[in-house]
This record gives sequence, structure tokens and C-alpha cells, in this order.
Amino acid sequence: MPQVSVVIPTFDRSELVARAVVGVAAQTLTDIEIIVVVDGDDPQTVARLAGIADPRLRVLVNPQQAGAGRARDRGVQESRADWVAFLDDDDEWLPTKLERQMAVAQNGPVIISTLSWVIAPYGKTVMPSQPYDGSVPFDEWMFDRRSWLKRGEGFLQTSSILAPRDLLLALPFAGTRHEEWELVLRATKQFGMKVLTVHEPLVLHYRDQARPSLSHAYGWQRSLDWANSLGTLLSPRGYSGFLLTVVSRDAQGRGAKGAAVPLLKAAWQKGRPTARQLFAFLSIWGMPRDLRRKLRGLLDRGRRSGNKA
Repeated sequence: MPQVSVVIPTFDRSELVARAVVGVAAQTLTDIEIIVVVDGDDPQTVARLAGIADPRLRVLVNPQQAGAGRARDRGVQESRADWVAFLDDDDEWLPTKLERQMAVAQNGPVIISTLSWVIAPYGKTVMPSQPYDGSVPFDEWMFDRRSWLKRGEGFLQTSSILAPRDLLLALPFAGTRHEEWELVLRATKQFGMKVLTVHEPLVLHYRDQARPSLSHAYGWQRSLDWANSLGTLLSPRGYSGFLLTVVSRDAQGRGAKGAAVPLLKAAWQKGRPTARQLFAFLSIWGMPRDLRRKLRGLLDRGRRSGNKA
């Protein structure tokens, strides 16, 4: 039985998923299985994967597209290891990623993440800048703003997650939105599970590629519905932070100008907006996206330079 099962959902991205698989195969932790779930009829991807000669690789093909969440669930169901790691098909891992995480796994049934290199056209930076330490609820760490100008203090993305298989069977992705966030919210608040972080950037997470991955297809209305569906799993401060920063940034980037007022209204009615959250909201809707990205790139470069000094 392998130590870790790696699950990669994909569709119509043959070269990217092949790159992802090759990176997993090069992990220093070798006792693994690699499960690629092709989400629909995609002969080109199946043929490309067939050219990778690694006995640890298994390719499953869904008869029709079901979405990234159900593809991940199928991979978990077919997995054989006690621990499961996820990788998006357009991301990559550094070679020691699983080794470092499994060294932490001896602490018991926990969710283990790593830092990530977030790579975008305007630059790259390490996120989260403040790894989760359990001192505040996960949703407030993830969505609240603790500074005026920085972002990325809270950050969790699927490609960094290693979790017990039993937990993933109990909390499937299918039928949820923002799957990785809901997984950790429910694991911490309903199951009392801890989240630990390897304080090294071991994931290469690519943003703003030519085509969105299977995991990033949510409109702002669906994100608002998701937040409302969670009830008390989101604290008032976490709720308003999610709407005023995360959802607003996505909506503004998609040109959904009509989202600003309903998001602000919902944040006031059900959340507890802070001055920093409102400042971020006004910056998002009052500043052109390209200018905001350039300023963010300058801040990230300045922070990296300061850390080297």
C-alpha cells in the first residue's frame, strides 16, 4: 500500500497535466500512487498520459464531464493510501513537497498545507505571508484583512493540501463550491481537526493563465450563495471579509459592476465589516484592475527585498 495517493483532475489540458504528473513522479517521497481523473471524453490527454512510463500512474476516465469536485471525489474513492494529496493540472510541486508534509503527518489526523509560490503575469510571491496557527478561526484567517495594503496573509489552495483519506470520504467535494475552503472549514469547526503548515514554498501555483482550471469557474452570485449556505460556519467577520475582498475582487475582475452594491449590502446585513475590509472593498471597486496589480507587484517585490536585507 502506498504512503500517499496523489489525485489530479483534468480535462483537455494534455501538456499541462503531463507536466504535473512528471513533477509528482520526481518527488523525493517515492512510495506514492498517482491518480489522474480525466473528466470526460478526452482522447488526446489519455494518449499523452499513456506515454508516461511510470507504474505508479493510474488514469481514470469519467464517461461525461462531472466537474472538478466529483473528479477529485472519484480519485479519493479509488485511492489506496491513508493520505491523499491534491494537485491541480496547471500547478506543479517542488521535489520535497510530499516528504516535508509526511514528516508532519506523524502528529496524527491533521490537514497539512505548505506555502506556495503564486505566479502571475504581474509577478510572483510566497503565500500565505502569515501561515495559519489556529489562533483565530480558519475563516477569519482566510478572509479577514489584517493590514491596509498587503494581501495574501491568509491563503489556501487545493494543490497544497494533504489530508487523511477518511476525512475526504466523510467530506466529499461534490455539490460544494470553493471546495478546499469548505473542506477546511468543516474539518476544523465540525470535526475539530487541526491545520498545520510546512513553512516552505513547495507549490508552484499559476494564476491568470490563458484558460481557467476546472476549479475556478464561479460567478460572484454563486460565491454569495455559498457564503449564505454555510450559516454559522462563517463568523460575521469572516463573512464580510469574504464578500468585500475575495468575491468583490473576482467580480470586479470579470467586469460585473452590478455586484458592488449587493455585496456591500449583504456584508452589512449579515457580517461585521472592519475598516480594513471596507478600505480593500473601495480599492477594488475604485481602482483599475491593472493599476491595482502593478501596485501589488511593487509591494510584493519590496517585501521580498526587505526580507533579504
